[in-house]
Amino acid sequence: MLKLTLSTPLNFGKKQITELQFRAYTTAEDYLSFDQRGGVAQRIALIASLTGTDEALIKQLRGPDYVRAEKIASDMLEADASQAEAAEKKSLESSPLSD
Repeated sequence: MLKLTLSTPLNFGKKQITELQFRAYTTAEDYLSFDQRGGVAQRIALIASLTGTDEALIKQLRGPDYVRAEKIASDMLEADASQAEAAEKKSLESSPLSD
């Protein structure tokens, strides 16, 4: 799991949030955020989904923490794309129809 320690903790009611825990994988629901909203809203929804955190909390992140969280989310999506591409290439190479 990836952990993002916030440079500026957030107060949420009586609780102070000092870090976001990203899960170790993405789901199809994470990708759904790209179909329903504009650019920044998509990223906020994605970060919220990947961390199991409410969007309202993600919207309160200070700029540097948001940019760092966005980078982690983007890296996770890029890793998915690389794995899918490698699997597709392997599948095509092992196909009896490939020449």
